[in-house]
Amino acid sequence: MTVLAHGVGQSQDLPLPLDLVLQAGAATVVVSFLVVAVWWKRPRLAVVLDRPVRESRLRWLVLAVTVYLVGNALFGPQGPENPAGHALFVWVWVGLVPVSVVFGPVWRQVNPLRALFRLLRLPAGGLRPLSRVWSLPPAPPVRAAGSVSRWPAAVALLAFVWLELVAPHRGDPVVVGAWLLGYAVVQLACATLRGEEWFARGDCFEVYSELAGRLSPLRHRNPLAGVAHTAAGPGLAAFLAVWWGSTIFDSASGSPAWAGFLQRAGNPILYGSAGLILLCALVLVSVRLLSRPQDLTASLIPIAVGYTLAHYLSLLLVETPRGLLLTVQQWGVAEGVEWNVVPMPGVIAGAQITLILLGHVAGVVVAHDMALRATPERPPLATLADELPVVLLMIGYTWAGLFLLFVR
Repeated sequence: MTVLAHGVGQSQDLPLPLDLVLQAGAATVVVSFLVVAVWWKRPRLAVVLDRPVRESRLRWLVLAVTVYLVGNALFGPQGPENPAGHALFVWVWVGLVPVSVVFGPVWRQVNPLRALFRLLRLPAGGLRPLSRVWSLPPAPPVRAAGSVSRWPAAVALLAFVWLELVAPHRGDPVVVGAWLLGYAVVQLACATLRGEEWFARGDCFEVYSELAGRLSPLRHRNPLAGVAHTAAGPGLAAFLAVWWGSTIFDSASGSPAWAGFLQRAGNPILYGSAGLILLCALVLVSVRLLSRPQDLTASLIPIAVGYTLAHYLSLLLVETPRGLLLTVQQWGVAEGVEWNVVPMPGVIAGAQITLILLGHVAGVVVAHDMALRATPERPPLATLADELPVVLLMIGYTWAGLFLLFVR
């Protein structure tokens, strides 16, 4: 298995027939909606203030590791023994979701770009005196819902997933290193103009971690309350559309039908780019249209998290230790050792189904609570009617997610 060939369960690995799994998935969303409609008559996901994000000097260690990995990618061996691809595509992109779900928005604490920004002492408004270079700046001031834009992060995320899924020679260490270097230059330039707060809305990995961290149980709150009280703001739907749409595209692009189409049409970069952008745009349009009249976009966060964990589960389990092994082997440690552990396909398939369904059930609960809180004066039936488009969207994506995950 390679880093860019995301191994997932196949239809023959399912513990149940595929058609039964699809029916059970759709039925789970419907039943969960009916249950909350009957038993959830008032908002229960109360507002709980988050603990402030504390300073972590681990960011300096992460910065040192990042500099080493980028330098190694650019000037080190250019074969599969280079761990640069594992670092970006597995440790960060895949591993950041489960770590954030457990511990909260950890990337803000260890973000190497924040550390580098401090270290370079770039002149930007809002920074503390240079003598306090080791301290974490205060979190951005609490703003009204809708005032913080995540559009810059959505654009940055699209650039990343294009690299991961479409770019030519994307597995080459020098390509990974060059992309990381270019990304750092752009982010630092924007932070110079807008201040360190820029990273909270412009760094796609920090926003990615922040949204996944809304589900963390270690933030002194109900995890679903953390999602329900996520400020929507411009760009949230776009960021989720790129996140969710790119993961679905990753599944679809691994199908025999897509491979056959590219073989007949040629020009995989053009059609891959068009397919990725089109799918993200379709997800964005569906989310924007079906989450009205109340903005229930945040209720889709658990679904994105669940599908991401399901889609990349075997990749995470297999390639995380393999990347670590490649790293230490470059230092002359454990030479000749190979990591060939392959998880049991049936167990992985069962876990993938469970993660997808849990994400959708959590999304139904959050959407219902958000709708009740948004219109407390409306009759219950009218509120349920407002939720139906979102529930139908969830049913559709449940079916599509399960189908794409296991038909390859």
